[in-house]
Amino acid sequence: MNQEAFVCDTCGERHEGLPTDFGFRLPDEVHALSYLDRYLRSRYNADLCTLDESRYFVRGVLRVPLLEAREDFGWGVWVEVSAADHDNYVRRFHDAAENAPRFPGVLANAIPGHERALGLPLEVQLGREDQRPMLHCLAASTHALAIEQREGISARRHHAILECTGFFQHDGDGA
Repeated sequence: MNQEAFVCDTCGERHEGLPTDFGFRLPDEVHALSYLDRYLRSRYNADLCTLDESRYFVRGVLRVPLLEAREDFGWGVWVEVSAADHDNYVRRFHDAAENAPRFPGVLANAIPGHERALGLPLEVQLGREDQRPMLHCLAASTHALAIEQREGISARRHHAILECTGFFQHDGDGA
């Protein structure tokens, strides 16, 4: 199926071409809670999440180069991090932190089209004040997501990813 334009679920605007990002609103474990349990057990906004006052998550972007385009595909995902790293991020939230050292995290979303991605170890790199942290698979990782991040993906793979996310199941105009 050739999709020439789509309406973004976030901004409501029509965009030419195929989507180059896919995001999760919450870590999977928090999303799976009932409405009342989510209210009682978690605190969250678009960038930070705490579960049971003992588990901490930050939202970041894991970029995968698109080989036949001059852009990347971005997975907007959540990573579980230590309390200390979470608190450090909160303290630096409004500061440029490009030079801050990377810290460890664990992928907190199951990625469509990538078996066993949930729980994948990652590194979190803080950036400018106006951008979410960049997420990097470990250099030694042999997981398919890590290989895609290092080597990039073809247009055919990009299309397959969009199929896995359900993008092509929308009505004819992509809305």
